[in-house]
Amino acid sequence: MMAKVGIAILAALTVTLFTMAAVHNNDLFWGDTTVLSALRIDDKDWQPFFARFDTTATISLSFVLVGAAVLWFLRKKLEAVTYLSLLPILVLTISLPKIFVKRLRPEGALQGMTDSFPSGTATVSILLLGFLIFLAGEFVAARRIRIAIQVALGAAIALLGLFRMLAGEHWPSDIVGGYMAGALALFPVIWVYRRLRQRRSPA
Repeated sequence: MMAKVGIAILAALTVTLFTMAAVHNNDLFWGDTTVLSALRIDDKDWQPFFARFDTTATISLSFVLVGAAVLWFLRKKLEAVTYLSLLPILVLTISLPKIFVKRLRPEGALQGMTDSFPSGTATVSILLLGFLIFLAGEFVAARRIRIAIQVALGAAIALLGLFRMLAGEHWPSDIVGGYMAGALALFPVIWVYRRLRQRRSPA
């Protein structure tokens, strides 16, 4: 019951955030400028370094294919197929909002000035790494190893969002929007996966 309430709250907040972003378009949210000014590194050496931590389409595709191949090799066929299914979900979750929200990136961004909201990197990290966090909880029996894997993946999610701001490529609300969109897309994936897994389990 609590999980359903939490998902409903997340859905409501996500819809509200995305609606506000679409209606106000290029307007920023409260705190965007202040937070980014405190974090951004306008250095010709460091800014390109942090900008490298961007999950491009090629990187995302490669990561999914490798992840699915590893899961298949480990005889986790349902998990591998589910991981592959994240690709079209990623495309929809990232591309659809950008049709309606034409927010400009921060001034001086290295990757052009358009398509800032939501952050694709934040969305990708939640979906791809978040599903691996879930799988670790399902299949890694050793408690210390399980926690270590989950903490490492969680830290990677947080750092990817932080690095996008350090590089000056996204506003903080872009990152938050990406995290929220990714999480909202991840919940139904996990729900469907669990139902399919239950059907395959012997009675």
